Amino acid sequence: MVTVHRRTLFGGALALGGLGVLGLAGCANGSSSAQAGSAAIAKTIKITAVEDLTGAQAFAGVGSARGSELAIEEINASGFLGAGVQLVFDKRDPAGEIERATSEVTKAIADKETMVLIGPATGQQAAAVAPLAERGKVPIVFTQAGAEGVVIGDYTFRATAPMYTYYETAVEYLAENNVRTASILYNATFSTLAELGTKHIPEMAAKHGITIVSSVPVQSSTQDFTTPTQQITAASPDAVFIPILNNQAATALKQFKQAGYRGKFMGNTAQAGGNMKEAGQDAVGIYYPVDFSAGQTDEAAKKFTAAFQAKFGELPKAYGAEGYDAIWWIARGIKASGDSSREGIRKGLAQIAGQGFDGAMGAITFAGNDMRVPGKVVQWDGEKETVVKIQGQ
Repeated sequence: MVTVHRRTLFGGALALGGLGVLGLAGCANGSSSAQAGSAAIAKTIKITAVEDLTGAQAFAGVGSARGSELAIEEINASGFLGAGVQLVFDKRDPAGEIERATSEVTKAIADKETMVLIGPATGQQAAAVAPLAERGKVPIVFTQAGAEGVVIGDYTFRATAPMYTYYETAVEYLAENNVRTASILYNATFSTLAELGTKHIPEMAAKHGITIVSSVPVQSSTQDFTTPTQQITAASPDAVFIPILNNQAATALKQFKQAGYRGKFMGNTAQAGGNMKEAGQDAVGIYYPVDFSAGQTDEAAKKFTAAFQAKFGELPKAYGAEGYDAIWWIARGIKASGDSSREGIRKGLAQIAGQGFDGAMGAITFAGNDMRVPGKVVQWDGEKETVVKIQGQ
């Protein structure tokens, strides 16, 4: 059962088991959720997701929610948590606003039926609500939200590996393909992208023998890249790193071509999952690192991709795989602890994090409560992604 709560413009004040195509199982009636300390698995376990379903970052929230819904259907239909045990999914839309995200999380914490939260995908919202979950002692699992200040204690977990933890695979790929100089065009508004552009990419480039010849910041509001693309083209780098938003990338790539640049481009996960279609020929050949691609050929990823496509009529993006693995992490944690109370789920999530599991994104490990996955580098040909490198291979 899925419930969606949205605020209108006039309302008040952003583990893998059972992969396969399974039918929808309805929500069971009966007692709602185990109370704290009961050390039992209740017949109904409520998961509340506070994710952007509308607004500029809705692509991440909607994708994650779809992956979560698929996982819940599989878990419920398979009896993974025991006969008659059902996960229910309550979706709340902060519509990109930090204040709404904090309000919805506060209400979910006060709701004794909510046993675990799925948190906002944007770093700013996540950093604002993480302390609330810690103080309320409610486990919260974030997808995306790769900035600092998100995984801050025993009750905060992240089901997306921060991009910097696998971006080195992209830098290594360029070095292996004779890139010796590079420039960086980065979004200075979003902390995840700003940290990549100012810290992680320069450090990784130096490690792999790539000299950064220029670095140019832009804001999220920037839509004309004439000056920075001409400036970077004049430096003649072998490649350009573009940790910028997807809607910016289409324009920037076009203006790079107009400026006469003919080198390689290395993007980021914002360009993944078909997001470069709108750029047409200007984006053909762009590379970017991902934690998941529908072009993966490992069996778990192929099964997830087939199930997602059958349910939603489209190929999954990384956000869907992250939401899917987040729910399976929660389900595995409940099964491991034998306790669906808030504290039981927290303990179970930590236990599974200590063990790792195989998911849609691959062999999943953890650094504390923070997920790590093998990075993949893909190339976009105008229609589909092809995996050209997997971390460690």
